[in-house]
Amino acid sequence: MTLNQVINRLEALALSHKQINHFFFGEIVDWLANGDLRYPCCFVEINKSTISKEDKQIKYNFDVWHLDLVNVDVLTDNNQVDVMSDLTSVAGDYLAMLNFSDYQDDFTIETNYDLEYFREKFEDLTIAVRTNVTIGIDYLSDRCAVPASGVIFEPGLPYDPSIQIVDNIVYNYIYNGKGTEGNNITINALINKTILMLYKGDKLMVPITSSPGVNDYIFNNVTGKITFAYEIEDGQILQIIYR
Repeated sequence: MTLNQVINRLEALALSHKQINHFFFGEIVDWLANGDLRYPCCFVEINKSTISKEDKQIKYNFDVWHLDLVNVDVLTDNNQVDVMSDLTSVAGDYLAMLNFSDYQDDFTIETNYDLEYFREKFEDLTIAVRTNVTIGIDYLSDRCAVPASGVIFEPGLPYDPSIQIVDNIVYNYIYNGKGTEGNNITINALINKTILMLYKGDKLMVPITSSPGVNDYIFNNVTGKITFAYEIEDGQILQIIYR
């Protein structure tokens, strides 16, 4: 699972809640100041995160903000407490959705969460509840998991094909999904070639000849076309080892 996929899930869960009208990932202060918001809102900021070889995880740390406007016509302590209470319930719902058992195959989530409350912190007359969430995804840190031999690893830009081939033993092709391809891509470099391994994200895909499932793909070496069961997502990384 990639960071992009984690953020997409955070957004989908937030907007599925009937009390959330707006979601944004980024710098919360900048977006609260733009005046184009539909409350109640959910904002997510990413903080300093870690890669742990010991735990074999990349651990992303997020601040999750839930905000709503205070009714200025009844601007009393009781009104503010009512909004704080509602937002606390929404934050609890959100954490419950993140802890849904079906997601635990994709990531882990820490089980204790701090809650902080803010009154009139931003330009709008808002109440805010902030909770901190750490989500971990698999990180094997395993050189053997990189399906290549006879190669030299050199620094490169993120997701660039920075593996240099020695003696043309194997080729390493990195493809960054755009989200507009549908469920297939055509790569001319693969014409009349043999795919040795294909990774979609961190998942090793299986070649078949028809009706691919979620973990399968079809490859036509005459055209260089690869077909999956589902659409290629924006930011989806494909690693193709071929010769």
